[in-house]
Amino acid sequence: MIHDDQNEGWKQHFPTYHFSERDIALEEYSVAAKALESEERVFLNASNITLVAAATLGSLAVSSTEKLSNTLDSVLPSYSIPLVLLLMVSLFSLVSIRYFADRQRAIIFASRKVVTLRRMLGLSYGRIHLVLPNWRIEGADQPLSIRLFPGWFTYASYPFWILLIISSCICFLLSALLVKSIELPLVLENSVLFILSTNFIWITILTYTFRSSLLDTHESMRLLFTKVIGNFIRLPIASNIEYLVYRATLATYETDRMKVSLTKLIKLLIFIEDRSFYQHSGVSFKAIFRGLLSLFNLKRRSGGSTIHQQLIRTLFILDLKKTKRRKAIEILLAPWLNKILKKQQILEIYLSSVRFENKCFGVIPAMNYFFGSVITNPTSAQAFFLIERVSNIRQSLLTNKVIATAKSAVKNKVLSQQDLNELALIYKESVIKGNIIDHNNSIDRLISELTSE
Repeated sequence: MIHDDQNEGWKQHFPTYHFSERDIALEEYSVAAKALESEERVFLNASNITLVAAATLGSLAVSSTEKLSNTLDSVLPSYSIPLVLLLMVSLFSLVSIRYFADRQRAIIFASRKVVTLRRMLGLSYGRIHLVLPNWRIEGADQPLSIRLFPGWFTYASYPFWILLIISSCICFLLSALLVKSIELPLVLENSVLFILSTNFIWITILTYTFRSSLLDTHESMRLLFTKVIGNFIRLPIASNIEYLVYRATLATYETDRMKVSLTKLIKLLIFIEDRSFYQHSGVSFKAIFRGLLSLFNLKRRSGGSTIHQQLIRTLFILDLKKTKRRKAIEILLAPWLNKILKKQQILEIYLSSVRFENKCFGVIPAMNYFFGSVITNPTSAQAFFLIERVSNIRQSLLTNKVIATAKSAVKNKVLSQQDLNELALIYKESVIKGNIIDHNNSIDRLISELTSE
């Protein structure tokens, strides 16, 4: 995983621009701060009003149910009053929850805007936060550290807990009255189970509604579910997903700013790493099956990971040593990545941020490391070489793999013999420079295999 602000390969950091004339920024900052104060005041007042309204509604619903049922007994069935009140309380709670979620979103976006403008004006509280917390606006140094959902036991969740407790109590009592009114033998015999099940379903619906209403730009319920699984199997996923996606996207802007053409790199990347990239939604079951066969030496060694999975491994997984558990998390998250990013974005982020060699994150640092400069229009041979170096942390020369992949590329008309001749020279120069370590003294065999027609 790429650690925040610590990797030299990530050259661009927030903010990416600033104002030389501060007056406009100062005025905008003043407006944003007032808007934030206004949103917080509305949130607080709405919380107090909801508490009073929920308590009043609950009291009226419980105290008047039986009286209304007796009064309207000749007109409506006895179970209709508890049922209507139950629906009314449910709708009130759901609408209130969505309202508070929208208010929370407004507060967080206003807070992020304030932090952005604060940084643009040159004010930073630094990385060490001994007094002011960096996850709140008071001490935040970058906007995405202020999370849309700060936690279940923070100020943002107080209205949720108020509504959950009051509505659950009302639901419990109304469910009991409903059971009494229905008079069905099956329900009466399992009355406790029916009441508890109704309350459990209601709590689940309200909790899901609240949490799903506070999903950030690239969050989804699948991601949250996978995080829970990751914690359970002791393979935690990075908590700052939004910031990591932001930084990875910045890396693509840097590649574009350097005018590096990714056309041939993308072509070779798909050929070498994931030939069915455009056909699957993040997980290739054929690749997984090939990976399983390779474990039993029934097929040439293959990791079975798609480009999606490799990118997830680079950006979001904290512990790469736990291979089996890591693969499970990759498979769970791959469809999520495919949903939040377009295919072209995934390829560009991959090339701009994935590890090409030890301490080389992204194609630009990799070019500087291997070729000594940034090549704006790499040849097919150079593109093949760079893609082959992906995640080779030991800097080893994998002769057999290079030969097999290169000849397969020629067979599939991805590379020409002239490209292979150039490729042999690139590997030779890299071994001489020490950028690649030839542990088995096999560079001569590699050159011979690549240059022989």
